[in-house]
Amino acid sequence: MTLVIVDSGTIISCAMNCILWVFDELKQQGIRFIVPAGVKNEVIDSGLKSEKFKYEAIRVLHHFVNGTFESYDEDLSKETSELLSYANSSFYINNKQLKVLEDTDAQVAVLAKKLNADALLTDERTLRLFIENPDAISGFLQNKFHTKVEVNEKSLHRFSDYMENMPVIRSVDLVVYAIENGVFDPTIKRCSIVKNIDCRKEIIRGLLYALRFSGCAVSFEEINDYVNLVLRDKNAKKKR
Repeated sequence: MTLVIVDSGTIISCAMNCILWVFDELKQQGIRFIVPAGVKNEVIDSGLKSEKFKYEAIRVLHHFVNGTFESYDEDLSKETSELLSYANSSFYINNKQLKVLEDTDAQVAVLAKKLNADALLTDERTLRLFIENPDAISGFLQNKFHTKVEVNEKSLHRFSDYMENMPVIRSVDLVVYAIENGVFDPTIKRCSIVKNIDCRKEIIRGLLYALRFSGCAVSFEEINDYVNLVLRDKNAKKKR
């Protein structure tokens, strides 16, 4: 069975776009989705205390109750604190440490490492870069803050060394996987009653753009590439 560790931002983004049911479908296909306790607290406990996010938290809670999202409740504080210290001592502006990751970001990274997960699911650009391409973070931060960013190379690379090339995926990657594995076929079929529209193409585009505007770090070029890839794969299957 495939094991994926999920962060809070991805769950919230998918909840906002009413596609949490995709996780239910993928669980039936053999994927386990696990979150650390901090993520569950962020999306459920904190949400239930907020009038603004209460209903969204209740909707997410359903997917914990039915077992789609599993909470890992063992103490991860020691490893989390250590990993967080690497990240948040990596960059400085005017000789002051720049906080670039939150506690829950480090928790999902620690849990992915601890459980030897097949992938870490996050829409957070900085966390993904820490694992995949740490040297690119300084340029990203300089563009964000419009000032020079100093780098502690030792701390920066201790984070990525700890993660040992852990595969990282985003909500858009998960959705494309779901489309290619038939999860959205009923939705595409229902859409077909609308004339003069390429349902598969427009549903893919609609989903990926919605996730981008909900916080997923994906470029317009990547979206177009994904649309073309899915349509090409579909046409290839038809010819077999």
